[in-house]
Amino acid sequence: YMTHPALITMNTTGLWVGKFETGYKGATSTSAAQVNINDESKIIIKPNVYSWRNITVGNIFTAAYNYERNLDSHMMKNTEWGTVTYLSHSKYGINREVNINNNSSFKTGYSALPSTNQQTYPGTYGDGTIYNDTYNTEIGYKASTTGNISGIYDMAGGAHEYVAGYISGNVGSSGLTVANYDSKYFDVYDSLSSITDFNQRILGDATGEMGTFGLMDLWIQNSWYGDFSTFIDSSAPLFHRGGVYLDGILAGSFLSNRGVGGEDGSVGFRLVLAP
Repeated sequence: YMTHPALITMNTTGLWVGKFETGYKGATSTSAAQVNINDESKIIIKPNVYSWRNITVGNIFTAAYNYERNLDSHMMKNTEWGTVTYLSHSKYGINREVNINNNSSFKTGYSALPSTNQQTYPGTYGDGTIYNDTYNTEIGYKASTTGNISGIYDMAGGAHEYVAGYISGNVGSSGLTVANYDSKYFDVYDSLSSITDFNQRILGDATGEMGTFGLMDLWIQNSWYGDFSTFIDSSAPLFHRGGVYLDGILAGSFLSNRGVGGEDGSVGFRLVLAP
């Protein structure tokens, strides 16, 4: 075994990870949580709130960074996502794929009912008692990384989550000003990275380690539960993880996808503290 690279780069023996996707404080509807600002006072991490989406990576990073400087708050990195994923898939976690949050209103902390079909793409989704249950129920525990209420939720489905991992010299349309911050807050990938070049992965980020990869049903899927897998490239140079509520079989904590870093109504984020 080895110490995970995410812990090494942050010079810490442990991380505090947002239990749920970051919500938008005060939002009373799905659309009200789609706001592109960097106001850290709007951050809320609770169950049954609307996930904060449609925000650029630049604003995500700034809001997360300013949230609690005394506790070294920051936007989750790709390797930190990998840390949670590996712990989940071990004797310290649920040790299987976590259940998808298939709540179509982007509410945090939900878990798909066993009666819903999640073995197709798209899977079955909706907002109501015939589709999903809350985090603090036996069904809800299936969407926790530990299989009980102590774990981390929304790692599969809900909203996609941008992470701080990008191609060297290319931050797309994110508005991210990398030079203003310590390099420890970013995972930087080779400038020659391409959509299927998983050899460019950073050890422990739960991307390239998930092979073999194959084209199944027109999607690139990995051998860990068939989660959707692409690598970043020059046209979409930033990672996002986990999948969205409708992804069904493709969603999961082992899913890796790419984007340009701009506003997107299906993509949110998560906070990490490294005190």
